[in-house]
Amino acid sequence: MKNYSINSNLNFKAKPIPKSVIDKTKNELLAKSINKIDIYCHSSADEDTINSAKVFYNWLTRNGKDVKICVPKAEVEKLYFSSNEYNLKGSDSVVPDKSIVLDFNSKERLSSEYIDLFKNNSPQNIIGYDHHTLSNILNGDFYVDDSAKSCCGVLTRFFEGLGEKLSKNDRKNLYCGMISDYKKSGLLSLNRTENGYNLIKKDKLLKDKNSLEVFDKLDKSIGNKDKQEIYTHLDPLARLTNDEKQLQEKLFSELQVSPNGKMAYVIIPPNDNLWKKVGMDTPTTSEILKDLRVQVSTNSQNVTFLSMEQKQKMKDVDTVIAFYQKDNEYRMSIHSKSNSALKLIDYIKENINPNLIAGGHADRAGGKVDSLKKEDVNNFINSFIKASTIL
Repeated sequence: MKNYSINSNLNFKAKPIPKSVIDKTKNELLAKSINKIDIYCHSSADEDTINSAKVFYNWLTRNGKDVKICVPKAEVEKLYFSSNEYNLKGSDSVVPDKSIVLDFNSKERLSSEYIDLFKNNSPQNIIGYDHHTLSNILNGDFYVDDSAKSCCGVLTRFFEGLGEKLSKNDRKNLYCGMISDYKKSGLLSLNRTENGYNLIKKDKLLKDKNSLEVFDKLDKSIGNKDKQEIYTHLDPLARLTNDEKQLQEKLFSELQVSPNGKMAYVIIPPNDNLWKKVGMDTPTTSEILKDLRVQVSTNSQNVTFLSMEQKQKMKDVDTVIAFYQKDNEYRMSIHSKSNSALKLIDYIKENINPNLIAGGHADRAGGKVDSLKKEDVNNFINSFIKASTIL
């Protein structure tokens, strides 16, 4: 049997988590000497990271631990989350006995509010569970299965291996995070009808034995009423405000195409008035941008928002990037039907900008520049347009 040493970064292709890894995590976190534990969500928190945190939080508090979640309150207001049910880490600068990192492994994804606090942690006291490709990794003991399609899926395997029965609410939490990330990866879709939502499994999911198995186990454990509640929550496009509808139409109309015709992109300039009016980077605007990227990258010819002229220009597009502002950063998010997201990022790092902050999956990824200066933003955008020639 392998020995999994502390402060190693582990990457397994085996789908169930090795029992030795689970036992090691359990023994370290539930030891009597361990009391205070912080759980870190990634910046621009989404359903997968926050629902992973909720389930881990519930497990640890049931075992008598003092737990706090490191996530800005403003980022979880529209997520499947109730702030009054969980302790969020605020101005408390107390370094915990252990820290858990969920749904990310790179330094770039640390929330700016908690960077200094995280630096005070000893790597020996950091445990992580994730499903993203290793990139500029944080020091700690990480289990990463980058063949998994959600962190909630990885944690479903964790509790399965732990042999602990999850509560109804925890199963719902994992299901919500999993559905959210599966939608992003094009494994499934939600079809809105007069009588509720129908969940449609795509071929991509049906061919992914592990992702399908994990999903089916959760799906069978949740009643239809609870499913419909989660599906409704995960469809903010059904309840857009007039300003959000205006933004959605504007973004589709302003899509541009790279010189080789294989990449489409939309640019929301820094300090854009409409972007500011809708709250900039929120769960709803994130869904608007994701919907645009997925629709255009998978089948631009069926996108109702596009004109016939646009459809002609985008007939060969398989990769879509949205550029946008988040606070004092400028960001990008990619969806790629041809799995070119990481190819673009690697090309830029090797040939244009070795200091590019970006990473993710082959089919979807993200990145940023810590500046809103015109020159920095233009260089950031142009690096991806130039890299698109390799698609």
